[in-house]
Amino acid sequence: MKTKQRLILFFSVGALLTFSLILLNILPLAAQDNYQLDSDYDGLSDQVELNMYHSDEKKADTDGDNYLDSAEILSGNDPLDAADPGIILSKSVSLDIASQSADSSILPWQISRAAGITSYLLMFLIVILGTGMTTAFIYKYLSPVKAWLVHKYLSLALGLALIFHIFSLLFDKFINFTLLDLLLPFFSDFKPWFLSLGIFAFYVLLLIIFTSLWSRIKYQRIWRGIHYLTYLFFLFSFIHGLFIGTDSSTLAMQIIYGVSGLIFLSLLLYRFVIYIFKRR
Repeated sequence: MKTKQRLILFFSVGALLTFSLILLNILPLAAQDNYQLDSDYDGLSDQVELNMYHSDEKKADTDGDNYLDSAEILSGNDPLDAADPGIILSKSVSLDIASQSADSSILPWQISRAAGITSYLLMFLIVILGTGMTTAFIYKYLSPVKAWLVHKYLSLALGLALIFHIFSLLFDKFINFTLLDLLLPFFSDFKPWFLSLGIFAFYVLLLIIFTSLWSRIKYQRIWRGIHYLTYLFFLFSFIHGLFIGTDSSTLAMQIIYGVSGLIFLSLLLYRFVIYIFKRR
């Protein structure tokens, strides 16, 4: 890859990541994102209490044992079991520690969210461009060579964004994903079906990129057959993001998912109609 092409690739990913980070900072203000909101002032955000610990986001002491939920979690105890107080940190200290812990964990989570949105947007562009190349529609605006190069670099950028999306979670202190949780389907207990769809999608992408780079010319029929998995990749990623994404409950992301999903279905129908007419 030439230096100019590398710069285009990295600047493209950087621009989309920046856009996503800005979007993530706007969404909480527009939709009162529960990830930042702490209704009971116990040092744990509502999103963390609802999705990770299943404690009451409206009660600072869910199990009524006179200890903050955050204090019990930091001490390795169950905030839902009054009989499991264990060795608890003092209330006055635990709130400050929990708040600091939450703040220090926000950056990896935010990077993962931004990279996830970036990946989805890149993937959407790739599907549109790929369908346009297959049906020759895109050649009204781009030459075949330029269209193929854009498609190639968007795919490489997508792979890079997904790496950020996945491996930044290793530094998140709330869910504490392990490497096996992120690479093996159904290994994690955190929303296993929806998380596993994202993992499957990642491996499908690796297969598509690998065959595109090393077997496109020599084994065209195999490459073409594997390339159709792009639609499956998009479907898996769509479901993964919609049902496990922190921002999927916000209006902005619901619009993005809704519009992109409708366009995806339209492209599938258009691609099928073109295929039928070619066979005739």
